[in-house]
Amino acid sequence: MVERRSPKPEVGGSIPSAPAKQNIMKNPLKFIQDVKQEAFKVTWPTGKEVVQGSLMVVAMAIVAALFFLLLDQVLQFFLELVLKVNL
Repeated sequence: MVERRSPKPEVGGSIPSAPAKQNIMKNPLKFIQDVKQEAFKVTWPTGKEVVQGSLMVVAMAIVAALFFLLLDQVLQFFLELVLKVNL
């Protein structure tokens, strides 16, 4: 059985008549400091991971190009067969 709860009126945005509070940037310097602080939390890839990922992208692009080349050649062959048929 599913438990039903009524929305909490003290929580902004829990009901349509009480929209969520919007945070308005009042101090640009604090904003820049927060951005810098968050940037230090990012886990950046190592050089080896970047090279490995780049090689995978290039390899998949080559595989896709070969697939579409083969598909194009097959479709061209069948189209020429159909167009050569004389009625």
